[in-house]
Amino acid sequence: MVLICHVRGVIPHAVNEIAEQGWVGVDLFFVLSGFLITGILWEARESKVYFLRFYERRVLRIWPAYLLLLLFAFCILPVLRRFLGGLILSVPSESLGLWAYLLMIQNLFASQFILSHILPATWSLAIEEQFYLVWPAVIRRASLRVVLPCLFAGFLVAPFLRLWAAYQGFSRISVYYNTLTHYDGLLCGAIVAIWLRSARPKRSTLLIAGVVLFFAGFALFLPIHPSAAAGQDWSPLVVTSVALLSTGLLLAALVSENLGSFLHRFFFMNRTLSFLGFISYSLYLYHFPILQFTMSARLVARLDWWHHTSLTRYLLVICGVGLSVLMAWISRVTLERAALSKKGIFG
Repeated sequence: MVLICHVRGVIPHAVNEIAEQGWVGVDLFFVLSGFLITGILWEARESKVYFLRFYERRVLRIWPAYLLLLLFAFCILPVLRRFLGGLILSVPSESLGLWAYLLMIQNLFASQFILSHILPATWSLAIEEQFYLVWPAVIRRASLRVVLPCLFAGFLVAPFLRLWAAYQGFSRISVYYNTLTHYDGLLCGAIVAIWLRSARPKRSTLLIAGVVLFFAGFALFLPIHPSAAAGQDWSPLVVTSVALLSTGLLLAALVSENLGSFLHRFFFMNRTLSFLGFISYSLYLYHFPILQFTMSARLVARLDWWHHTSLTRYLLVICGVGLSVLMAWISRVTLERAALSKKGIFG
């Protein structure tokens, strides 16, 4: 969804408006992440190596591909810009220093961060890392009687925090990128993870809850959906609505067999989507700089041999998407697989 969103304006106009809403894929990911991470933590919270194992796995999963991207952005790209900049590249330097990306706080500098041409997708990664800093300690110490009411309360407070931030003069993009005003999806996923392990609801209950939440979120999203992730028509409730419909989709996925064989086999068990899920992390990281290159106006002008700019742009976008998938797959089966095989390296 995010990949499609980033080629909007180049794809046919008939589907461009749908592609503009591809940014909701990030919020869907937040729900999935909150669900998976909370589940892992909840089941391991009595372990003596609870913190060590969690942070070891997160470092091995996230940092290798991320550091490779930073190496490209801050070391390799300046060299390419110097020698090829006048020919095919038109990419300015990163607006934030390397230190912000290493500390994973780039999302807190929204006014500068939005100028990034290589690393804009990393704002959600920063939110994830900041979530990891506090959430393991919360789950380790929280009792079931306290944690679920607090999660529900936090979810209800979130839109009011965004309203307050907007009233205080914070820009829409700052509110959108900040962890404290964009945590709805993470909490929704956490609620589902704990609910499943504590109440053990029936499959029919999960299906009904999923359908209700999906359509409730969709009904709320439809009249307020913005033309961009944080555009002028952005509403403080839009993040809430996407979190609700994403949670509904998650619950439906957990009991997809109950939705009928067609949806179960051809959507939830779709091999192409499974493959994209397998490479999704590196695809999310790498696709933007690759598309920036293949969609470059200078490159289009140099390769427009048949003097049909639109056709050339379409072909280059297809090449960019294909190259993004290829690079993500190579990264997943080499660098990332090698890193994940080192579990236990920290003790």
